[in-house]
This record gives sequence, C-alpha cells and structure tokens, in this order.
Amino acid sequence: MTKEEADRRLEKFKDALSSDFSDRRIVDAHILHGACFAVSEDDHYSLKEEIANEFSLKVHQDIFVVGSAKLGFSISPTKRYRIFGDTSDIDVAIVSHDLYEKVWHETHEYMESGAYWPDRRQFEKYLAWGWIRPDKLPRGVSFEFTEAWWEFFRSIQVSRRYGPYKIAAAIYHDMTFLTKYQMNSVAACRNIAGDQ
Repeated sequence: MTKEEADRRLEKFKDALSSDFSDRRIVDAHILHGACFAVSEDDHYSLKEEIANEFSLKVHQDIFVVGSAKLGFSISPTKRYRIFGDTSDIDVAIVSHDLYEKVWHETHEYMESGAYWPDRRQFEKYLAWGWIRPDKLPRGVSFEFTEAWWEFFRSIQVSRRYGPYKIAAAIYHDMTFLTKYQMNSVAACRNIAGDQ
C-alpha cells in the first residue's frame, strides 16, 4: 500500500481516538481485525497460515499481525505515528496457552540448570505481563527452541514471499494479555492527543 493510504489510516485512527472512548473497541476494530497494511489480503492469510502450521495453531484464532505492518503506522511510544516503510518489521502476535506453557517450562528447566542466560531478568519482566519475547530467550545449542524459532522466521524472511521485511513474533499466554498490551498503547495515544 502507499504512503497516502497509511496517512488515511492514521487520520481514521486519530478520529476514532477522539470519537470512540473504548480502547477495547479501537483495538478490536483497528489492530486485531480488518485489512493488513503491509501485505495483501491473500498474503496476510498465507503468512498467518504458515506460522499456524509450524506451531500447530489455528489461523483465525491464534495468529495476529500487529503494529505498523497491520495499521500502516506505529503506535509504539518510541515510534508513535511513524509510517510503515522499507526498514519496518512485520510483527506477529501468537496467542497460545499451550505454546506459552511449553516455552515457559523449558526456560524454567534451563534456569534451574544454572546455565548462562544474560537476558533472564528481561525475560521474566515480560513473562509477568503475559508474553514471551523470543529475543530474550536463552541462546545456544543447550536451548533448542530459540534456534528453531529464529531459523523458521529467518526462512520466511529470506523467501521474500511477504516483502523484504523482517518478520518477528511474540507469544502471548491468552487474548487478555494481548488485548491489554494493545489497549495500553491506544490509551497512550489518546493521552497524547488529549494533551495537544
């Protein structure tokens, strides 16, 4: 899509902030559902299907493209309203209690082994918020999940089926945590708009 389309989507989002006082409704309407900016409707489905097949998940229930790839602009505090571009990532939220628990148990065993894990505290911080950031997982041959995860997402990027973008994903325990995280970002945008 074009920059003009991203600008149009941004104005529509800002209008929603001023007219719709439900952060949950804005998240549902603009972030979790509807057309994806960065890829076509067919590619949007194919990307979600590819991820769902890799992790034995459901396409429509467990996989969500989020962030600037979905909206056409970022609502992250450090990049607020930056338009999606060639250096942007396609961010994916995977919502799966089972996958989350699997990774959580594996990281617990790794921690108990006493192995070196420089990002442990950061990992624990996100875990408390109900999501797993794979870039904070242990690395190396003694923690196989991390290498398999990155290899899978690298293979999608290298294929360039969905453009030249890096594809990154996080795992959420359930929809409540994903929705609350997105609602916090929407609320921050609303607060900024209210201050202007």
